[in-house]
Amino acid sequence: MKSHPLYLYALDPTHIGAGGYRMGRVDLTILRDAGSNLPKVPGSSINGATRSAAIYSLPEGERQRAMAYARATIDEKNKKHPHKGGEDPVARIFGYAEGGDEGESRIGAVSFRDAEILAFPVPTMLGPRWVTTAHLLERAGCSKVPRPASEEQLIAQAGAAAPRRLNLGWLLLAADAREIPFPETAKGLPVFEHIRERLVVVHDNLFPAIVNSNLETRTSVSIDFETGAAADGALFTYEATPRGTLFRGQVDLDDGRFPDIAPAALPLLEKALSLACTLGLGAMTTRGFGRMQFALVK
Repeated sequence: MKSHPLYLYALDPTHIGAGGYRMGRVDLTILRDAGSNLPKVPGSSINGATRSAAIYSLPEGERQRAMAYARATIDEKNKKHPHKGGEDPVARIFGYAEGGDEGESRIGAVSFRDAEILAFPVPTMLGPRWVTTAHLLERAGCSKVPRPASEEQLIAQAGAAAPRRLNLGWLLLAADAREIPFPETAKGLPVFEHIRERLVVVHDNLFPAIVNSNLETRTSVSIDFETGAAADGALFTYEATPRGTLFRGQVDLDDGRFPDIAPAALPLLEKALSLACTLGLGAMTTRGFGRMQFALVK
């Protein structure tokens, strides 16, 4: 098994819906991790968008072949595939399940892990700062990460403009300027150096509150197509993680069970990820949501 860290930098706000309406501050909430209550991009969302984009990343002849197989897969009977899944350029990488008595099924050679927040942008009196924790940086491969002594203190990246006190939104904390490491393998994006210079480490207990209190909340309304005005009773609100959020996930290639598929899968995977991130992940991509920059560390 070959594991590749996947970094996603949000160029637009991102809305990965939790499904259905909720009673509370907003109608449409975003998906959160059950243990930490932090927003995330689930691996299923990345996988679905990447698999769809993989079809359009193929040469013309293979693309038509893959599209015909995909149409047969979503057909109600799911029995009239033009060819076997092992012969399809996309299904053989992402897996397939064919209906009928003679249908075959196989897991994919590639799997996507949930992308969790690594650094979260927060407004301060000195401009935006990217907030993280020592635990998150250590999970990303960093060592000797400084830790705040208490919830009332933060660690700011050492530099000429390091402050003694810094506000994170509505919180004002004492700041200690120290060198904060950042994943060396995360240099696939030009914005990484910008984030590293403005990195802030807070206490683990404080991080969920900072993230959830600085999410975007937007209001939309459905339009009455006859009048061109807002429809009565059609006002709704929804959450989004803000532009500038840095996520870290993982892509696994199973070269143990699929030694003939895994090496050829990586180039197609990179093309598909590029297209998927350009079109957008999650909901409301036609409303300016979901675009990403990605770095797949080899």
